Amino acid sequence: MPDPFTGPELISAADAPVLSVRGRTPRRGRETLCCGAASFRPTAVNVPPITEMLDVAIRLANTGQRDRARLVCERAAEAHPPHPAVQQLLAVLAMQSGRAGEARRHAADSLALRPDHAPTLAIAGEAALSLRLLEEAARLLERAVALAPAHVEAWFSLSVARQDLHLLDAAAEALERVLSLQPGRPDALVNLGIVRQEQGRLDDAMRAYGRAYRRHEGTFGRIAHALATPASGALWLDLDALKAALRAAV
Repeated sequence: MPDPFTGPELISAADAPVLSVRGRTPRRGRETLCCGAASFRPTAVNVPPITEMLDVAIRLANTGQRDRARLVCERAAEAHPPHPAVQQLLAVLAMQSGRAGEARRHAADSLALRPDHAPTLAIAGEAALSLRLLEEAARLLERAVALAPAHVEAWFSLSVARQDLHLLDAAAEALERVLSLQPGRPDALVNLGIVRQEQGRLDDAMRAYGRAYRRHEGTFGRIAHALATPASGALWLDLDALKAALRAAV
């Protein structure tokens, strides 16, 4: 799966955590450990409100302190009734740490309490995609984009799931939605070129590849590799000539 060209997205307690599982670490904010992540143990007399514990966990997550954020969430889960935002944040933190199976379980727990929450559906879809559960991923991500049509990362992940399921027309549709939301996004353009190439539409593929290359020359390696595919590509022995063709492809 290509690396996305995305930025950070901060989370907040207002509508449950929404944290980009692909973005860079967000800017450092002021940390307020009002429930003491390092030493807190819930008891009948010192359990902070769930909103306060979530706020602490979110601040920790947004400053890159994932282990401490997870610890606060786990203690919140022990001390309070089940809460969808706690499970959602645990899913996000697990995905960021490469634990897709754990993320899938937490996302399912969150969705059991709040089934129509688009950010959690997107996280669940990402986890399923990472585990190569392609039909499950597509089903979850389709629900996410139906609820949140502007959720660009959900559209992108949906395109990957559909492409891997060999649903090429549907994959192209999802990629076109990504590009309508983020015009010129290089990884989406490269993927669109690959889909068009697999559809036997090499001229359209070259146009998509050309747009990607002109936008970001770092895409050249993926483009050259895709074009070398024996079944649908066109092998270029002269890479300088390929670069010239990409600059001219419109």
